[in-house]
Amino acid sequence: MSRTRSHIVAVALTALLAVACSGSNDSARSVGVDDEFSTGSALDDTVGAIAIQADGKLVVGGGFTTPSRSLARFAADGTPDTAFNTNVAQVIDKAVYSVAVQADGKILVGGYFTAPSSRLARFNPDGTLDTAFNATIGTAIDGGVVSIDVLSNGDIVVGGQFTTPSRSLARFDTNGEPIQAFNTAVGDAVNLPIGSVAVDADGGFVVGGAFSTPTASLARFNSDGTLDTDFNAQVDGAVAGYVSTVEIDATGRIVIGGQFTAPANSLARFAADGTPDDEFNQTFLAAVGESLDGYVEKLVIERSGRITVGGWFTTPHSWLMAVNDDGSIDAETSAIWSERLDAAVLSVMIDREGRLMVGGAFTTPDRHLIRLG
Repeated sequence: MSRTRSHIVAVALTALLAVACSGSNDSARSVGVDDEFSTGSALDDTVGAIAIQADGKLVVGGGFTTPSRSLARFAADGTPDTAFNTNVAQVIDKAVYSVAVQADGKILVGGYFTAPSSRLARFNPDGTLDTAFNATIGTAIDGGVVSIDVLSNGDIVVGGQFTTPSRSLARFDTNGEPIQAFNTAVGDAVNLPIGSVAVDADGGFVVGGAFSTPTASLARFNSDGTLDTDFNAQVDGAVAGYVSTVEIDATGRIVIGGQFTAPANSLARFAADGTPDDEFNQTFLAAVGESLDGYVEKLVIERSGRITVGGWFTTPHSWLMAVNDDGSIDAETSAIWSERLDAAVLSVMIDREGRLMVGGAFTTPDRHLIRLG
């Protein structure tokens, strides 16, 4: 997948890194590649989305065609789940850019595909199609889905590049029926695609993307789909560029990544009310200046506040970088990661043991999916 294609299409492709000492005599092992995890040659193309099941199995989406097309599952050690993957087979006709696992084990996938349903589909826990859900979705969504959130009540919120049932942000019940009141409230408030949706502690939705209304690139909707005018007034004009990933930390602070020049270079933080975190942003800007030569595709946040950043960049580090809670760069960890990867990181997620799962376009140190620490 080219850098350009990823920027346009795989914008949303969702988490915490705990560094674990393995006892190896390799001095870099505590933050290096975990050789106990390997998918071998199972994946033949990019991994753009990762989700962790309750049993520790990994569900991944991307542009691959093996071991199954666009959606596959692996055991916690990287062994392909043959039964699941056989059931999935080749039913999805295009790449998957977002994956979410529901509380009942069912798996939601989003993308630009038109089969088995249009842009949003669901699979049963064994990899067979949820035919009732997919029939209900049908062609309700007329453009790509790149971000999926499952709410505590089972509702499904998606972001992407669509105009129906509402523009760029929509909500469905657990059966796949559009929630009319929410979608009507959203309406056409967002004029261009959403790349990422994050649910905050109040049940609101912080969205990032390429839009210029209701604000530029970053906005918040209330839980009912109406605009949060106070937040949007606070953040409007602060972001100069495109936002591809949004995450909210344990204290409610909002961290964004993408391709923008303000308030910092492609990574920035805001308070919960939309106020830019000037101290963090200025520290990060001082650390990278103009040297960050690409854009951030995906980020995750540790409990400590440290941020793991993946994307299409080669300086000051290549493809994956650790940023401290104060905005400075963890240069030692970032250098260790950079030495091993040969191409872009498109997805990061933390497994149930606190280890960082990394997916992307790389083929070394392993093909498209690795585990660190």
